[in-house]
Amino acid sequence: MKRIFLLMLPMPMAFSMNVQAYHVDIADTVCVRHREYFKERWETVQPAYLTDVVSVSTWKDNWFLSVSSGTSAFLGSPLGCEDLFGRMKPILAVAAGKWFTPAIGGRLSYQGFRFKDSRLETQSYQFCHADLLWNVLAGLDRGNTPCRWSLIPYAGAGIIHHKGNGHHPFALSYGVQGRYRLTDRFHLLAELGGATTFKDFDSYGVSNQFGDNLVGLTAGISFTIGKTGWRKVIDPVPHIRQNEELAVHTLCLAGKNRELQKSNAMNLAIIAELKKILELEGLLDRYADKLSGLSGNAESETTSSGYPRNNYSGLNSLRARLNQSPLTEVGDSTASAHSVAHTNGQAVSQRQHTYHWDSDASQSVSDSLYVGAPIYFFFILNTDRLTDTSQLINLDGIARIANKHGLHIRVSGAADNATGNEALNKSLGLYRAEYIKVQLIKRAVPDSHIEIVSEGGIDDYSPNEANRNACVRLLAPQN
Repeated sequence: MKRIFLLMLPMPMAFSMNVQAYHVDIADTVCVRHREYFKERWETVQPAYLTDVVSVSTWKDNWFLSVSSGTSAFLGSPLGCEDLFGRMKPILAVAAGKWFTPAIGGRLSYQGFRFKDSRLETQSYQFCHADLLWNVLAGLDRGNTPCRWSLIPYAGAGIIHHKGNGHHPFALSYGVQGRYRLTDRFHLLAELGGATTFKDFDSYGVSNQFGDNLVGLTAGISFTIGKTGWRKVIDPVPHIRQNEELAVHTLCLAGKNRELQKSNAMNLAIIAELKKILELEGLLDRYADKLSGLSGNAESETTSSGYPRNNYSGLNSLRARLNQSPLTEVGDSTASAHSVAHTNGQAVSQRQHTYHWDSDASQSVSDSLYVGAPIYFFFILNTDRLTDTSQLINLDGIARIANKHGLHIRVSGAADNATGNEALNKSLGLYRAEYIKVQLIKRAVPDSHIEIVSEGGIDDYSPNEANRNACVRLLAPQN
């Protein structure tokens, strides 16, 4: 037995060693990834930005105001007898808008002043229109340095008002704007634009056809309001790749952890069995320090069900007594055949020879019928099923001692008095005793050496669940 224990003792120690590499099980392939590999993967990935990609501007960013002036010419239908330069009149324009992206923007513009109509008479007008802007050179921006030049075609619609005749027809606006960046907020502007409306705008021509046009050339300045510039978009690919690798690593570690838990549970069970064997053999003190170092704090003093774990004190006491081989007999001078021992108030004649029990035994015989302490087995309410099947381990030692020394066993079944009735508790106690008897028979204890009784409902223990038990006691040998 000692040799078996010493051979099995190093087995759990192997699991306390620090592993220098992680083994990743994927399908039927085993990959070995070292700590340095995963340390690198665990580090924060520095952001990398996508080129030519920015986020959409928020509502408060990249607003602008522009002021410009220049000259315009009216080209109506009928045209009138004057060249282009003879038709020119000054123009003033004010606009406010917002860039949604480096390429797309919008504005609301007001322009007007003077123009010459088809009869070459000077008239006043105002033109209010909304335009969609498109910067065709936005793709030339690189990094944090935007392109200084912008070429911006635009198109829109609005209302044009003739102050002389009161006409205010619908009009289309269009043109192209050139822009040069002086600073992040200031830009120089040059714009060639036009507007087209119905032929009767100047009171000459039909009202249901487009034909009157205004063309203008202006220059000015633009000022950006609010935050300027654009937020870059982070490249998500490195982060996605890292997350995928870490997810696989997590699954592998979870699988490895399950394997280690299973192995640890098996090793703890082996240690528990070895401890019981050593305890029965009287060698526990010699190896107690080694066992405590292996098991650590994994073992609890109580079972999962909350009932006290049987510590084999009764079996140890019995084992210590029976190891006195042969049993020491006290001489006739000290033990009289007529002496009387009183147990539970009853006088019982002592035998001519009295057994001398070892003083180191944890318990003395409290009743002349029994040897050692009782061992209890706890059951589920209204059943003959154990609360924890691991309790059956206790029967191994009981059967071993009983068979080796030819002892008889008494099994007393009980139920809790708080539930059920007298008849039910009586039968339930008998069923529980019968269950323990069957288990003892399976462990080679002769049927004739087992006595079963039912105590019915009891309330001897606290908590109440402890009353649902079967008590196993070893009977003293009868000479």
